[in-house]
Amino acid sequence: MNSAPADDAHPHDAVLILFVTGEAPRSRRAHQNLTTALAASGIGDAAPREIDLLGDPQEAINFGIFATPALMLVDASGRRTVLYGDLSDEHSLKTFLSPLREPRR
Repeated sequence: MNSAPADDAHPHDAVLILFVTGEAPRSRRAHQNLTTALAASGIGDAAPREIDLLGDPQEAINFGIFATPALMLVDASGRRTVLYGDLSDEHSLKTFLSPLREPRR
């Protein structure tokens, strides 16, 4: 499975994965909303890995994704959290991304 935690050298100790379905409108909006939110929060260097499930549908099974678009955060311990939808709810997205802004311990 491709869910290894972030490399210890990564400043956030977390991995973001955006699951999309090709160029579907909701997938494009999710990508744009995520890019905007990361830049606005000052964590633009936390570039997400993007997985297009049209090209690699097995990844939906590997990661347990049942709808797209979906944003997964895998923390340093391997714990996964998922936010579904086009990421247009700014408050929910900001809350979801908040672990990326927390200082390392």
